[in-house]
This record gives sequence, C-alpha cells and structure tokens, in this order.
Amino acid sequence: MMPADAAEGPKVVLITGGRRVGSDLARMLAGRGARVAMTYLHSRETIEATIADVEAAGSEGLAVQADLTDPGQAERAVAETVERFGRIDALVNMASVYRRTPFDALKPADFHQMIAANLAAPYHAAIAAAKRMLAQDARDGIKGKIIQIGDWATERPYKDYLPYLTAKGGLTTMTLALAKELAPHIPVAMIQPAMIDAPPDFSEEEKRAVLDETPLRRFGSSADVNRLIVYLLDETNFVTGVCYRVDGGRFLGVE
Repeated sequence: MMPADAAEGPKVVLITGGRRVGSDLARMLAGRGARVAMTYLHSRETIEATIADVEAAGSEGLAVQADLTDPGQAERAVAETVERFGRIDALVNMASVYRRTPFDALKPADFHQMIAANLAAPYHAAIAAAKRMLAQDARDGIKGKIIQIGDWATERPYKDYLPYLTAKGGLTTMTLALAKELAPHIPVAMIQPAMIDAPPDFSEEEKRAVLDETPLRRFGSSADVNRLIVYLLDETNFVTGVCYRVDGGRFLGVE
C-alpha cells in the first residue's frame, strides 16, 4: 500500500538503462534530492556503482535487472520501484541500442532487434509506468511525467542505420500519441540528441566527418541532455507532446 505522505516526499525517477548519460543523470537527480531507480539488462556493475553514488549523495537508489522488451519484466521493474519508494513521479526511457547496419548486409534479425530495443522496450516501460502514475495521487497538479530519448536523424536520416532509425521514428510517434492519451495527467516529451561523445569504435576520420556536419563544431555532452531533462522534470508542468533536438545544429546541416 502507498504511504499516506508519498506524494509529499522526494520525487521518484525511474531511468531505463543509460550507462553513460543515464548514470550522469542519476547522480544529477540525486544531488537535487530525488530518489532514483535504474534498470539494466547486462550492465549490472555499472548501474550498481551508479546507485552507490546516488546513496553516497544522501538519496535512495534501486537497481533492477529487467529485459524491457518483455512486457511482464517492464511491469515488474515499475512495480519494484513503486514497492520500494511508494510511487513513481517520472520515467526517463533512455535504454537504446545503436548499431550500424549497412543496407547490403541487412538481415531480418536487424529489424527485429532494433524494434525490440528501441521501440518495444520503451513502449512497455511507458505503459507500465503510466498505469501506475494514473492510479496515484497528483503532485503539483500532475500524476507523473514521461521523457523519451529519441534521435535527431529520424526527420533527416543518414545512411547505414535503417532499422535503428525506423525504430526511433516509431518512438517519436509514440511520444506524441502518449502525450495525447495521457493528458491532462501525465506530460510526455522527447529529447532527440545528436552524438553524445563519439562511440569507441569511431575512427578519427569518422569523428571529423561528424564534426564537419555539425554547425556548432563539437560533440554533445551528458550535461547538454541532462540539464534539459531536469528542466522538464522540475521546472515546468506546461510542456507535453514536444520533441527537442539537442544536436549542435546538425539537423540544419552546414553550407
């Protein structure tokens, strides 16, 4: 049973995955007093170390192993969060798989894997979280918030990532549809980053090519994304159905 004062205590945020950006977000939120739960599939050590940092900051944390592509496990992850903290104030769907899949080497499995990781998993997590939110008392006039992490390139695709971008495009549509379904109780928004640091397998030539296509001529940082998430979670209740590009201007291209 939910504690009588659950809606009056520190906010509870569930972050799915996110070994780099998500871990930085967890520490940032803990520094602002939030209680933080994080899911992981394989990265147990990383996520548990992050939760240890959350608790060292004086907050409460929870690490939950779950395969979010399974709706039952997504529901369990949300249920464990609510059981531990009494409610769930926000879901940040950050878990994602980003993999190059050149067209001439595409296999059916590429599509199924990208849809499962980048569309089905956040869908199941969002549905499970929203149902719990709708059943709880409101805080500051709303019952919870959902933030999705998309990709700037769904509206201006680049080559060699067809299944990934197809899934992320579906996530964009899902964000808008959820915002409509869940209003006025649960605001839903999306952040669409460009590259946040370069992947370890990127060559110097590939890094330079990305920078040359970015008007601000730099890679993004975790803080560039996470400060916007904090704004959406803590500073406004009047934003829903919006997708924010955090891309250094890459969508605009360069002359």
